[in-house]
Amino acid sequence: MFRVIGSFSALRVSSRVLTPSRAFSTTGASLVAAAKPKRKTDAAVKKTTKAKAPVKAKKVKAAPKPKPKPKPKKKTPTKKEQLDAMLSSKRALLKAPKSRAPGAYAVFLGEFSKVKRQQGMTTVAEIARACSASWNQLGESEKHQYQTKADKLSAEYEETLRKWWNTTDHNLVALENRRRKRVDGDKARLLKDPFAPKRPMTSYVLFVKDFVTQNKGAAGTNDITEMSSLMKSAASKWKTLSSAEKAPYAKGAEVEKSRYKQDQDKYLKSHTVGGTRLH
Repeated sequence: MFRVIGSFSALRVSSRVLTPSRAFSTTGASLVAAAKPKRKTDAAVKKTTKAKAPVKAKKVKAAPKPKPKPKPKKKTPTKKEQLDAMLSSKRALLKAPKSRAPGAYAVFLGEFSKVKRQQGMTTVAEIARACSASWNQLGESEKHQYQTKADKLSAEYEETLRKWWNTTDHNLVALENRRRKRVDGDKARLLKDPFAPKRPMTSYVLFVKDFVTQNKGAAGTNDITEMSSLMKSAASKWKTLSSAEKAPYAKGAEVEKSRYKQDQDKYLKSHTVGGTRLH
């Protein structure tokens, strides 16, 4: 390290005395050298001149997809709407037994058609004609055999039908009848309990029954036209009867009411479990 004393005083460097001119020259050279920037080495030049890596383009964020609209929740139908849909459906609410058991001829037809189909006869019309001809050729004893089979099937059917009506809910039967009326209209075949007590006959109905019985022999026919004529005659006759003449029929109507009440109580008692009507 150099130290300058005075303007051109002696300069001591490591205990060595320098002349003023030398001291100045040395000191100036040193200052110039210190002020001059150092030359960069080749490595430094290479480092600074190295090509910069290309700047990667920033990825543009895609616009967010719109959220899907929430699906509307299914509205729970009300009880009224459920009932309306039930009554408008073509699907039966319950399965009822067949309307009736087969008769003697129906039993014979079933067995006969089965044999004819095995023999190659497939047309319904041909089978029906052949069955009718064969039935007419049967003797009474042979027909009686088919009648016995039909009676057995009828007893089984009645037992099945009674059990069905005894265990079926009356409210469900009423709903099924309402459904049939709505879907089928006037052609609807309603469910009716054949074992329920028959409604009592009125005095007029008892009179008509008696009148037809007395005059049916005179007509000598069961023709619909003739029966219609008898019904008109009965209505006209009823209007001409006095109170005394109507009294026996009125008394008979009271007996009918009493009978119906007893039968109805018995019927309801047999169709009630734990205080609840089955139908």
